[in-house]
Amino acid sequence: MTLRPSRQDPRQGRRGARARLVALAVASLAAWQGPPPLLAPARAEAPGTPTQPRPESSEALARRSPWSRPDSYPLSRRPPANLYRPSADWLGRLVLPTRAEVAAPEAPRDDWVWIVVEQAPAAHQGLVGQRRRLRWAALPHLQGLVAAVTTTIRLGETARRAAADGNVVPTRLNGRRVGPLQSLAGSRPGDDLTVRLDGVTVEADALRIAQPPTQLSGRWQALVTVLGPAGGEGLFRVRHFRADARQPVAVGQNHTDGFANSKGFVGPVETIRLPSLPPDRYGRRLLDPTGLGRSPLNRDGWLIQGAPAADGVFTAQAVIPYAVLRLTPERLVRGTEDALAFVHRQNWSADQLRRGSQHHTALVPGREAPPPWRVGDRALLMHLFGGIGGADGEPVSIWTVTGHFSFGEATVVRDAFTGEPRLAIRYHQIYASNPNGIVSGSQDWSAYGGSLQRGWAGLRPFSDVLVPFGGPVLEAVALQTELLAARYRSGDGGGVALVTPSTSCVQDSGQALWIAIRQWREQGQAQARAMSAEDRDHLRKLGLALDRLLKPFGQVRGDWAHNARRTLAAGTGQGAPAPNPRDADADRFETSQSLQDALLSWRSILPRAAHDQFAAAFLKADLPLLVVRTNQLPGANPRQEPVAPTVLFGQVPWISTLLGRLGDSLFPPGGAAAAGALAIGITLGAIGIGLRQGWRQGWLLLPAITEELVFRVLLLPSAPEGMSLLALTPWIALSVGLFVAWHGIRPGLHQPPRLARLTLLGTACALAFVASGSLWLPVLLHWLALLGSGVGGGLSPKRPAAGDPQA
Repeated sequence: MTLRPSRQDPRQGRRGARARLVALAVASLAAWQGPPPLLAPARAEAPGTPTQPRPESSEALARRSPWSRPDSYPLSRRPPANLYRPSADWLGRLVLPTRAEVAAPEAPRDDWVWIVVEQAPAAHQGLVGQRRRLRWAALPHLQGLVAAVTTTIRLGETARRAAADGNVVPTRLNGRRVGPLQSLAGSRPGDDLTVRLDGVTVEADALRIAQPPTQLSGRWQALVTVLGPAGGEGLFRVRHFRADARQPVAVGQNHTDGFANSKGFVGPVETIRLPSLPPDRYGRRLLDPTGLGRSPLNRDGWLIQGAPAADGVFTAQAVIPYAVLRLTPERLVRGTEDALAFVHRQNWSADQLRRGSQHHTALVPGREAPPPWRVGDRALLMHLFGGIGGADGEPVSIWTVTGHFSFGEATVVRDAFTGEPRLAIRYHQIYASNPNGIVSGSQDWSAYGGSLQRGWAGLRPFSDVLVPFGGPVLEAVALQTELLAARYRSGDGGGVALVTPSTSCVQDSGQALWIAIRQWREQGQAQARAMSAEDRDHLRKLGLALDRLLKPFGQVRGDWAHNARRTLAAGTGQGAPAPNPRDADADRFETSQSLQDALLSWRSILPRAAHDQFAAAFLKADLPLLVVRTNQLPGANPRQEPVAPTVLFGQVPWISTLLGRLGDSLFPPGGAAAAGALAIGITLGAIGIGLRQGWRQGWLLLPAITEELVFRVLLLPSAPEGMSLLALTPWIALSVGLFVAWHGIRPGLHQPPRLARLTLLGTACALAFVASGSLWLPVLLHWLALLGSGVGGGLSPKRPAAGDPQA
């Protein structure tokens, strides 16, 4: 190649020559290295493993597949209307506005994003395909809450380390002041978050909403049964459900044979795409579609949600097993004692953990039949997932599978295909920064459980406990969890939310519940007057039980109390942000990382403990439960097994049981006032006796504590284990027998009168422990008995006096 300078300007010619030399060098280097990455064939890369994950996030790995990108599903393609229904009335994809769009003079000054409308009601079909602003409704209390969680995001060292660990970090939000909508739209690297909208008001240039959006996967849905592979990559033959081919099934009838032996699946046969997405950074695929046709759940069918791809083939983005949404339980457990035993010991037993299975169990505190479910009924939901075992399982630390906890809501709806009532499940996820791109906020089952890219139901066992308790209580819980979720998305300004003993999915779900209870007590009196006396009594009992669970020492965490005041003030219009932007973040939410605050919310440190104890509290308040369990659906991968979530050291049962009993016993009985009085009484009593009679009797408190720990706390099942007094009787007898035997082997204590006193004392202390669930009441009884009988209390031999015949 000959390089010549331009004739117009020698200097310009020299610059041009240098530029051409650089171009030649780049071209030579490119020829030597091969075609650029976008044109080159994909390199064969070793997949990650559970112990050696790939450095990229699972979100980045999934985006390599075209089926994880919105542009693969053109809006101009629509599936047959006789086979498919819209997944929601209002549905769209969020787009984060650019900085220039936010700063434009015509742009709103509040929190807003763009939404590309993908589904709309018939009256607004002209909006489909258009991009509109999405804004909050102009309601004072709503605007106050939005302002309360609006913050400026500044990514720092913590965010850098989180990204280096493979977590998805909202880099597009760095340096921006964002509210809940912008933190939602900008939570991932691309504009790929699809949401359902509720409570929509259409304006000339915007859509306004009064409720936070719900994340969802797939804009069209159909009910199908899988016939088998169709020959192409990811292609399967399915048969559609036809509503007029079956008899309707009422709630309460048996569904174990599916839709009358699948007679409803006599519609057209279609070839669809069920793509197998790239493995995540740990080498696992979240759902293996090859197992759908072989699954026993195939008889009831699958709700597939997705859209036609550019080639016209309907491509599923989420798969929902229809059997999971059923309302009829296969098993009924009556009586509080048996129901508590199911929650604590049977819900995660081996027969409930079979890979690829699902179970519905109704728990009824009384002996009556469970109340019927009707269309429109709502229920509070408590969600817990477990771990991944098997050859491709995840590592387990200190014999503990922590799992994940969240609240949610279930509504009974009439299915558009079958016409029968079924569940519609939405989770209120308070979710820390993670590699999968799972975003805190409300999520439909299709996004959280069934998504082929991010859904956990194919990898993890689920336990969803439904409590038929609707109305303002559900709305208060939903509001508080949404506020916490918005704070998690922004990291309270840091951009990331990490798990610690004080802040986690379960701790902050507990915080949301506690603030919701407080909100109900302060602002829900008008709604309470409209409730029946029975419902008000249930609510009062439940509030007291949950309050004690969340405040085991009778004192609320300081950061929870501060956040409650800030949230409730904002919701009443008294929490408007400061007018000066520099002072806008001055009154921030608080997040404590102190050990003291972690202990103050001890019962909500681990998801399994919180899940079981919340369920027990509802049962003791005479509320029925419906437990929906799933295990790695469809369960086709033999290298994976469902693993139950545990308490601390839960995979070593005897250690976890003893530690659990010890931890439960340390909580004082009867709330803060009784606890304080008990502590002051024991302390002053020991000091007073020591000053008056010598310190030897005061020190008798130590053997009383030691013996009660051994013979009562570690030996007797604790209150959360849910055993009745009748079932506890053999344990009490063993406790008393060992207590008497321990003292009886000592010289001078084998006489019948003293053995009788020991038996009475042991029985009294055992009953005190069973009644209170606390170590401190039997310790007090034991100590007072020793003092009342003199040193040793007649329970240990006295030193013979001078002149005594025995001397």
